[in-house]
Amino acid sequence: MSNSGTAEVLIPRSLFLIEDFNNLNIDIEDLCSVSVTWEDGIVSELQPLTSRDTKPKNILFPRFVEAHSHIDKSFTWEEFPNLRSNYDGALSVNLKEHKTRTTKKVLQRAEKSLNLAIKNGYRAIRSHIDTYQDQGDDVWKELFTLQKKYSSKLQLQFVALSPLEFWQTENGINLAKNFSINKGILGGVVVPPFEKKKVSKLLSTMLLLAEKYKLEIDLHIDESITAPGAGVKVLLEVIDKLKSQVPITCSHLSSILYLEENKILDLGKKIADKNIKVVALPLTNFWLLNNESKITSLKRPVAPIKQLHKSLVDVSIGSDNVQDPWYPFGDFDPFYMMSCSIPMLQLNPWERITLSSIFLAPSRLLNLSWDGIIKKGCPADFVILNGERWADVFSSNLKRKVYIKGDLYC
Repeated sequence: MSNSGTAEVLIPRSLFLIEDFNNLNIDIEDLCSVSVTWEDGIVSELQPLTSRDTKPKNILFPRFVEAHSHIDKSFTWEEFPNLRSNYDGALSVNLKEHKTRTTKKVLQRAEKSLNLAIKNGYRAIRSHIDTYQDQGDDVWKELFTLQKKYSSKLQLQFVALSPLEFWQTENGINLAKNFSINKGILGGVVVPPFEKKKVSKLLSTMLLLAEKYKLEIDLHIDESITAPGAGVKVLLEVIDKLKSQVPITCSHLSSILYLEENKILDLGKKIADKNIKVVALPLTNFWLLNNESKITSLKRPVAPIKQLHKSLVDVSIGSDNVQDPWYPFGDFDPFYMMSCSIPMLQLNPWERITLSSIFLAPSRLLNLSWDGIIKKGCPADFVILNGERWADVFSSNLKRKVYIKGDLYC
């Protein structure tokens, strides 16, 4: 296999940098005709294709970054189905799965997930891992071994998803110490109804622990249809009280969509001021939240991406669950995520801010060395599709080639 080559392709204008910008041939959907050359796994040249008579029949994307997943429970739907298709049902079935969970099962699900993700075009994944008091002691050791095993093809980050109370126990403190070596992330769940004073105290403990060991935090927060923004409001108060500088991600943040427009924008500014990053997860939120068996509800809470962008919040779009009690579909395919999420959220794929949420913001969230912009000197990490327009990207008949460091992977 050779890690050098050339391709004549279409690239979305906001996903590459080129010196000869004035001669670009740009179509109505902001796809640009470009010749890309790579040598020894690195992009060495980008040139505009100036002929308007011959349009390339392939579209190139940087390999994707998954901002939020759950590889420890993926593909458990068949054994643990949530046929009620709502949040309470998912939580109940998820707890049943915990009773049968072993390290071996977690690793099998994780490897299946990672192999699919690489094949489908991912280069990095952040995965939340269910974490609880009576969990096997060896699971984290094996997960970090798995992280190293796949590091040449995919960067993998882990978040310990646990009840907030876990981080004040001896097991929680010891895991945080472990994470300071292995670069893990502290996680938790803040979903109403809750006692504000208690949650404030637990969040304070968590932030102080993260500060002590120089760790990040990624919270499942306000994944609900009640008490809009209650969780993030408490979080902001705790940050102010502690004057905390801990890097924080708020995943879901869906209930704030129910706030009045001016209050969403005001809350968004406070989130941006604290440099809190947000991950919107429309697939699971649209499936579970406000799911009524006898009516079709128009109220589908999801992080209000456009308002948050207006408030200068850095928002990523993630896939979340794959074939588990929380969401019965998907297969770690970024194009499935795009083709479902973009119409749901009424986003235009040809707009810079949309593509930033899918490609660039997740790269920033995971603090990757490459931001995902195709340019001279970047890795030749591509997904190339047969197609000439965005409709081809969202078709059910995708033909793709995945390149890792210039080599054709599949």
